Amino acid sequence: METDLRGLTRAEIAAALVSLGEKPGNAGAVFMAVHRRGATDLALLPNVPERVCRALGRAFSLRPLQLPERKLVAGDGTKKLLFRFSGDAPAECVVLPAKGRDTACLSSQSGCSCGCTFCATGTLGLKRSLDPAEIVAQFEACRSEAADLKSLVFMGMGEPFLNWENVKRAILILSDSRGRHFPQAKMTVSTVGVIPVIEELTGSDLRIRLAVSLVAADPELRARLAPMEKAYPLKRVLAAVREYCRARKALVMLEYILLPGVNDRPSDSALLAKLIEGIPCRLNLIPYNPPGGPGAASPRIKEFQRELLDAGVLVYLRQEKGADIAAACGQLAAGTGLK
Repeated sequence: METDLRGLTRAEIAAALVSLGEKPGNAGAVFMAVHRRGATDLALLPNVPERVCRALGRAFSLRPLQLPERKLVAGDGTKKLLFRFSGDAPAECVVLPAKGRDTACLSSQSGCSCGCTFCATGTLGLKRSLDPAEIVAQFEACRSEAADLKSLVFMGMGEPFLNWENVKRAILILSDSRGRHFPQAKMTVSTVGVIPVIEELTGSDLRIRLAVSLVAADPELRARLAPMEKAYPLKRVLAAVREYCRARKALVMLEYILLPGVNDRPSDSALLAKLIEGIPCRLNLIPYNPPGGPGAASPRIKEFQRELLDAGVLVYLRQEKGADIAAACGQLAAGTGLK
């Protein structure tokens, strides 16, 4: 199958043009035609010479931007969009409404291989990783549904750092000034702790924000809840995070999902505060969302936050949205017939 031009960065298009005997300077016009002007026919790219269009048509395809198969709307205005990509690879993305700053939550994979016990997506296993064009399709669908899209998070289905090359291409495509020009500084990528990619980000020119899911401060408990602990132990993950913050002079977002009676005891908050001491971070506490729908608020959540505040941690409670349509954190792939 020919490569879809929609999944190439501008630099990759320039390199392709050189290989086809054309001038790389046409890459900007090609990129703009595809990503800003919505071209769907390689023979008819606006402001691109016919000769260049013919050359590209011999080597590439330009498949139509895929549209969502289904949309669900929650009582709070959250919208969940279901895609079914080729090879029966379902993926969901979410538009999270907020006054003047809607957020798009995108998936990087269909399913997930991490196996976190509290996450509905993990029950699917990994179908496959998504390509850049499929990630861009989610963004465009969210953009059309949002009132005012201001931020973008890779916190949907999948582990973004296990599909990093495709996610990175999508970031470069979406942030390109000849395309949507979406600021990288308004993009956040969340990981359970894939150390090699954290280390790559430390030395990269990307301006995206890093979020790391802690799950639990105790290594044995974390290994039971998030099996990736065995491959990437949290202490090593946080060592990489410390270096990331130091080298980039950046703040990191740390995420902690509160599982009632499992990782929300006073001993857990004390261990957590000690573990992240000295890391320039914002800690987000995330209420547990059961796969079947909204759950009861944990009576410990406010106490847990207070214990961390008393320990000097900058900590916030995440306001969960969309639980009634299984669109909240950890619920994607639940209640939609994907299983």
